[in-house]
Amino acid sequence: MTERPRTVVEVVEVAPARRAGRRPFGFRTAAVVAALGLIAAACSGSDDAGAPEEPSTSLTSTVADLDVAVDDGRLVITDAVHDVTIRQAPVGEDPFNAGFRRGDTWTSARSLEESSATTFRWSTTDPASDLVVRFEPAVDGEAPLLQVLVEGGEPVDGVSIGFEAEAGERFVGFGERSNAVDQRGSEVEHYVAEGPYASGDYDAVRAVVPAPGLRERPDATYFPLPWLLSSRGYGMLVTDDARSVHHLDEDRSGAWSVEVDAPTLAVEVFTGEDPAEVLRHFTDSIGRQPDAGSAAVLGPWIQPGAPLDGPAAVVDWVRSTDTPTSVVQTYLHYLPCGDHLGRAPEERAQEPDVYHSAGMAVTTYFNPMVCREYAQVFDEAVATGALTRTSTGEPYVYDYFGSRVFEVGQFDFTSTSGPDLYRRLLRDSLDDGYDGWMEDFGEYTPLDAFNAAGVTGSAGHNSYAREYHAAAHEVAAELDRPLLRFVRSGWTGSAAASPIVWGGDPTTSWDDSDGLKASVTNGLTMGLSGVGIWGSDIGGFFTLTAPQLTPELLIRWIQFGAFSGVMRSQANGFGANETRPQIFADPVASLWRRYAKLRTQLHPYLAASAEQYRDTGMPLMRHHLLTDPDDAAAGVDDQYRFGDWLVVAPIVEPGATARSVVLPSGVWLDLTTDLAYDESTGAFSLAGSTVLGGDHTATIEAELEQIPLLVSAGAVISLLPADVSTLAEHHAVDDVVSHLDRQDQRTLLAFPRGTSTA
Repeated sequence: MTERPRTVVEVVEVAPARRAGRRPFGFRTAAVVAALGLIAAACSGSDDAGAPEEPSTSLTSTVADLDVAVDDGRLVITDAVHDVTIRQAPVGEDPFNAGFRRGDTWTSARSLEESSATTFRWSTTDPASDLVVRFEPAVDGEAPLLQVLVEGGEPVDGVSIGFEAEAGERFVGFGERSNAVDQRGSEVEHYVAEGPYASGDYDAVRAVVPAPGLRERPDATYFPLPWLLSSRGYGMLVTDDARSVHHLDEDRSGAWSVEVDAPTLAVEVFTGEDPAEVLRHFTDSIGRQPDAGSAAVLGPWIQPGAPLDGPAAVVDWVRSTDTPTSVVQTYLHYLPCGDHLGRAPEERAQEPDVYHSAGMAVTTYFNPMVCREYAQVFDEAVATGALTRTSTGEPYVYDYFGSRVFEVGQFDFTSTSGPDLYRRLLRDSLDDGYDGWMEDFGEYTPLDAFNAAGVTGSAGHNSYAREYHAAAHEVAAELDRPLLRFVRSGWTGSAAASPIVWGGDPTTSWDDSDGLKASVTNGLTMGLSGVGIWGSDIGGFFTLTAPQLTPELLIRWIQFGAFSGVMRSQANGFGANETRPQIFADPVASLWRRYAKLRTQLHPYLAASAEQYRDTGMPLMRHHLLTDPDDAAAGVDDQYRFGDWLVVAPIVEPGATARSVVLPSGVWLDLTTDLAYDESTGAFSLAGSTVLGGDHTATIEAELEQIPLLVSAGAVISLLPADVSTLAEHHAVDDVVSHLDRQDQRTLLAFPRGTSTA
């Protein structure tokens, strides 16, 4: 199989000299490059030029053969090896198909006026400006470069290019999205922000979230990626950090386009045999999540809450109920206000010690802000230039809403002192015995702020998330032990610095805007965007206008969480009352134990799937477009493969005890009822073999304690013994059994696809 790299389409603001796109954190060298650009130079096209020739140019490297030509006045990019052709959308009426913006006024290309072996020129609706495409040969081992320049006229504020959308083509990816997996028919904005929220929540949210961190739209997200993955076997990544927007056949005209709020548009193009290969090339380029170094990541995580008010109570509950627990999340806020200083060092160390002695890892809390009242750090940050600044060079201070309103500055991770000071504070928590932290926020960069590099907040708002997590990630390189960092914000390239990602603060509802169903969508869109170790707040966080969490919703969310990249419980949230159901209380505790047991015993399977992600970019939650692209299942957006062998179809409707599942081709066995659970020991075994044919839709019954779960014939799944209670590496008391104590013991569940004799 011929390896395929990416192609870059870049719009530049300089003269026709070559200029690569901005490289996000973790980017590797490009193999095939195409650049679109805008410069100011005196030249204009002729409306009555003769019909041009339409030659083609090959962009060739040792790993790719890409042909770029013009047909009927439009660009055509062809990968003959993989039978992929990408045609530019019709040029003329719609400036989004080829155009630029000055202020709010768009100018579109009109007609091809000149073509040669290396240069193509379009006139535009601005007589002073032409759109020029120019090819250059490979330089320094890189692939050839395609430059598109607007020559003439004033500087521009935005640029756009569009391509044909074929019938049945699906557009997925785009980072973490709640509104849809396939975004065809939608406008998708790429801007790091909180949300989305339930529609009725925004009146309350506006009062507490700074305006630069809030987008009131259904596609709002903490972790956007300007990345489009097509079902036809290509992908395109905008590499500019400015806000950008995809228009995905909104008017059903058969075209899609991408625009950026900058004079530069850089689009890298990837092709492959199928979407999975395209995703592999994409993640080869921008980087994949690193290994946190601990098996505990893949075990059950719990957040304590009433009535479990302290470490001793949590440990007693875990041991008395035989509930496997690998990580305990605590939230002592080292930042923004230095809450840990209210405790003596020996008191701070006591909490981690108690959990460690019971075999559990424990995390704490950070965000990238520092309170003005945390004077010893704030003053040092001001004196050393470690904070984001105003236009006059003063620290940029804004209001942050926590337990009350605080005035905060935010660390500038482009400065010399900012990352060093921030990492010093992170190390304080490690010295206190914690194993990691929630790495919260990163979405609030003011648009009128400046960083040390002189970049405005409007240009650097999105990249701040990458810079933030990259700075924190460097602490991991200093350690000789695991580090559990889980982040919510992100941007292009930040996955390479984010070993664990969680989906932010969902609503305690079933709905598809911000509830359980939306969380399933979050996980699938993240997987299609190169993030494989991802989980949600089980049970939700916000109860502003939504109903209070119910036991049924919590149980269905637990089941989904058990078959996500990370299984994390959420014990509290804004608007929750004292009756919020908890995983450690009836009627939910026994169901949490059941799925915590299953999650822990599945660790060999989970670990192999995580390693596969780090090798290939294939996520743990796998949309069928990645695994079964030619099956009907590829068009279903609320079920997925989990690892190589399992298909999971979460129940996301209240009161439902059955759902339809579109089975991929092959032979399948229904584990929904055939996987028996022994409550006394916590062990799982096979109780039958309900065989289902593939490539059809089946109705799967699933009572409240069950999740629709199928396994492919031919699978062999290895389970840990049922008495393993933790996947953490801490040396616990003698009667706590970890996975390291049972390395020589496995139970194999085998599902033959044919006949055999022993």
